[in-house]
Amino acid sequence: MRPSSETGLAAGLKKYLAPLTDLALRLYMANIFFKSGWLKFQNYMNDDWDSTLFLFEEVHPVPFLPVDVAAVMGTAGELGLSTLLALGLFARFGALGLLVMTTVIQIVMPTPHVHIIWAIMLATTLAHGAGTLSIDTIIKRLRFMR
Repeated sequence: MRPSSETGLAAGLKKYLAPLTDLALRLYMANIFFKSGWLKFQNYMNDDWDSTLFLFEEVHPVPFLPVDVAAVMGTAGELGLSTLLALGLFARFGALGLLVMTTVIQIVMPTPHVHIIWAIMLATTLAHGAGTLSIDTIIKRLRFMR
């Protein structure tokens, strides 16, 4: 490992605050999408999938996709991609997928500021990765140990 040119406060922030901030950002965004996907999954488990289909048909229809396909893809994406993001496992892939979903949400259901903030948060993880408190980092360290 190369020596750091940062000293004092900057080094401490990078070492301790940055990993916690990366983790908090990932968990915050994952929570938003996971809750949404979990509600849709609960609808399916309670034989109320029609409620989810209604969302994709009337409330926020997804262009160019049949309602049932959009509902399944949306539910799976919210659950799967948010889990990857939370764990920091293939975090850039998870962030990219959720960023695409955020873009679609903003197109079909424009909300000032909220989705833009989500996009910025997801783009941050996409741009520089999950941070040191992630499975991605553990895998990277294990690869270098060989």
